[in-house]
Amino acid sequence: MFFKIICLTVLVFAGVQSAELPVAKCNLEDSACLRTSFQKMMPIFMTGIPDANVEVLDPMEMDDLAFELAGLQFTMTGGLMKGLKNSIVDGVQWDTKKKTFTVDFHMDNSVKGHYTANGRILILPITGDGQIKIRLKRLQMKIKITYDVVKGSNGKDIIKPKKYSFDFDAQESAHYQLTNLFNGNKELSETMLTFLNENWKQIAAEFGRPMIDLASKRIFKNVVNFFEANPIEEITSA
Repeated sequence: MFFKIICLTVLVFAGVQSAELPVAKCNLEDSACLRTSFQKMMPIFMTGIPDANVEVLDPMEMDDLAFELAGLQFTMTGGLMKGLKNSIVDGVQWDTKKKTFTVDFHMDNSVKGHYTANGRILILPITGDGQIKIRLKRLQMKIKITYDVVKGSNGKDIIKPKKYSFDFDAQESAHYQLTNLFNGNKELSETMLTFLNENWKQIAAEFGRPMIDLASKRIFKNVVNFFEANPIEEITSA
């Protein structure tokens, strides 16, 4: 079973049949090997695998977002995220006793869509209804997944991810563009955009979690879909 789990780990971000697997088989204790394998598989999974019911995740068509946080009411519709398939994997850690694995990775990332905003961002009031584009340079992510090994509907063993958690950090820069702030008032708009971009790290840390959670939920859903469609014996060698 350990051998099978090793192979499945590599496939979490890939979803391809073992005959197509362009990676070396790794020992669970070999973190360097696992990191290399995940790096090779990341863009394959993020591009989508229809046969395994894995959606295209880059670009990702995001679900509608709405939240009220720290005095800000915010919505975004028609969201599109880009950058996941170019992620750099920094590390992979497995704990077979606790049945968890953690993947650390980073990327340059962008999100755009239609937004509404009303309330306050940190110390400044804001109102707006228009287009938003956010560019993040070196967005650092850590996703931890807990799983079980269970019998599928056909009686074969499958990996069943149960839940996930994540942390994130915008490490190098973030740039915010929003149209139609303050009903098009140029002076107030320029003041707000300058404020957002000068305080990019605090803005990302305080208000970025709902957006990152939306993307993480979509990734997790597709990891679950892949394993439901592929018994362990069909995606590992003997």
